[in-house]
Amino acid sequence: MPCPVLFSPEQKGGIPVKHGIFISCVVFLLLVQGASALSVTVTPERIQRGDEVTIAVQGLPDNSTFTLEIEGTFPVSPGADFSFDTRDLRLPFSLHEGSISATLQHTTENRLLVRKGDSRVELVGLSTNGVFTTRQTGSFPAGTYDVITVGGIAAPDASSVITSLTLQGRKTGPEDSEILFVADGITDGLVRIRVLVDGTVALSRTIPLGSSATPSPTATSVISSGGSRGGGPVATAAMTTSVTTTATITPGETGVEPTASAEGSPQESPAETPTPGDTTPPPTTPTRTGSAPLLTVLLACGALILLASRRS
Repeated sequence: MPCPVLFSPEQKGGIPVKHGIFISCVVFLLLVQGASALSVTVTPERIQRGDEVTIAVQGLPDNSTFTLEIEGTFPVSPGADFSFDTRDLRLPFSLHEGSISATLQHTTENRLLVRKGDSRVELVGLSTNGVFTTRQTGSFPAGTYDVITVGGIAAPDASSVITSLTLQGRKTGPEDSEILFVADGITDGLVRIRVLVDGTVALSRTIPLGSSATPSPTATSVISSGGSRGGGPVATAAMTTSVTTTATITPGETGVEPTASAEGSPQESPAETPTPGDTTPPPTTPTRTGSAPLLTVLLACGALILLASRRS
């Protein structure tokens, strides 16, 4: 796209044409970059049990479909209880018409617990072929969630378990914000954090927990156009193959607000099983899509200036 010319070469006392073209291109570039940039980063690079994780989000427009995935791979003793807690999760924006889901692998019994103030929902179930999946639909208001727990009992032959927690919905709230949570319950393993916006991966990062191996490369980002603790009602469901139950939550502006049903649908175990001790995460490839790279635009501006200089 050619840069708009904001200055006329015939204007007396005006800016020379080659300078005008350059300034026009710079202004145009800044406008494009400011309107379309989406940035998602995560810190720190390594955590211990009880450390806080920060996910910084900038340029996230309202009505975007926002997805946060927190997956953990943890060593366990066969048949042992385990629990991975996402504690004091601060959600700076609301997620409407969304869902929360959990998948656990290499387990026999499973549990998903969400508590926010006096609101509480808990789903429990049994694994099929070592795998358990559950999903709860609803809307999730901005605020601090006391704890989101994914846990259970490891399979008799398991040396590690894999837990996956996904929170998704239509975002409303500030464009620039931070999601904070404390990783608790597990002392060693790998935590992978993924953020998707409208189905496109904006962040994928693996963070070592405890003494585990090296963190993955720097987070990826995309360029996208556009704008008190307490006991409330508890809903539980024992799920072995497939089940549907209703989870009723204490009403209120500050509570978790699931509105539909919880679904459990165990899946077949994956073909590949993580090898204990092999904790090196796969490399991630940074991606950028959308507006033209800065270098390309600057080169185009330079070419226009050179052409204007030769004609003058």
